[in-house]
Amino acid sequence: MAFVVRWFGELLERRGLLTWERRCSEAGLLTITNMWPNDEDPTYGPFIKRSVDGLGALGIDGDVLFIRGNQGFAAYVGAAVFVGMLRVAKNYALVHAHGGETGLVARLYSGAPVVTSYLGSDLLAPQEGGSLLKLSRRVRSVMLRQHARLMTATTTKTQEMEAVLPARARRRNWVIPDGIDLERFKPIDRGIARAHLGWSPDSRIVLFAGRPNCAIKRPWLAEQAAGLARADLPDLELVIASGVDPDEMPYHYCAADCLLHTSASEGSPNVIKEALACNLPIVATPAGDIERLVAGARPGGVLEADAGALAREVIACCRTPIRSNGRSLTRDMSLETAAAATLNLYQSLSDRFAILTRPMIGRRPRAGEHEQPHLAAAAAPLESG
Repeated sequence: MAFVVRWFGELLERRGLLTWERRCSEAGLLTITNMWPNDEDPTYGPFIKRSVDGLGALGIDGDVLFIRGNQGFAAYVGAAVFVGMLRVAKNYALVHAHGGETGLVARLYSGAPVVTSYLGSDLLAPQEGGSLLKLSRRVRSVMLRQHARLMTATTTKTQEMEAVLPARARRRNWVIPDGIDLERFKPIDRGIARAHLGWSPDSRIVLFAGRPNCAIKRPWLAEQAAGLARADLPDLELVIASGVDPDEMPYHYCAADCLLHTSASEGSPNVIKEALACNLPIVATPAGDIERLVAGARPGGVLEADAGALAREVIACCRTPIRSNGRSLTRDMSLETAAAATLNLYQSLSDRFAILTRPMIGRRPRAGEHEQPHLAAAAAPLESG
């Protein structure tokens, strides 16, 4: 049977449907995700990679299986069959899925607890866009909420997300917002950041961090607000940061004069946390836990989705630009905080995971401990502890 698993894994890999992003010789943990930075799109799901890295910093390393969901339904069907077979080849102590559809696949792994971490859009059914799109989102969210009943445990980013789960699933849910790398996202001198990006040292720059074609992010509202603000501040520019290398984002936060965030639906947006960590003033509409995150941050504020009101706050932030006190609010937003909460969850679910990982906690992997990612390696047995 292990030969069949190896053969099928190689087939899926050749067809670009699955890839092992990480392999670890001592893996008791399998992470399955449909978002991961890759050669085709290095900006795809960096927050998930950082969450995995946060556990790695605690000494918890595991295998990471990336379902290439952009290849369509075939990727999920192939992944479902492969994960269902994988128990024969590798005996994991715990499986953690990131994303709703990924959770459907992960549940097919037998013999170990399965945790699914939901994104905001998985459960909250954003209501931006056309009627057909709204309906499809609503149906998807209803299905994923109900499927949460089958998980050993789930995590949500906020209490709002938890509240829409079925009662049975809520009792097994942990609210664990994503953490951010406070060593990466930290204040940089504005002039140095602008020189690095090639931006004018004198312009007033409003940053919109998101895809301009994503209706949920309401880029049209940001453009309207910036246009109105430009009537008072003619040199104001709206810079849309989409597809930016994650390593460049700290420079964008530190070079801009304020962040304009107009999303209609969120979980616990990392963009807000990263901007706070870089002391960038934030003007936002209410979504997810934004109001809680920015409470006490000045200048800036959270306002209703009205272009005029947003414009007035943007003007206040940009007329005489100053940095915010945001970083002082980020003490509990670190990768370490999120990783520690996740580790507590794992250990509460699996005595075997706790035993396997106890010698690993607190140390970093030794040189050569990570193996070359390759699907065929799935057939290697896991040493029991």
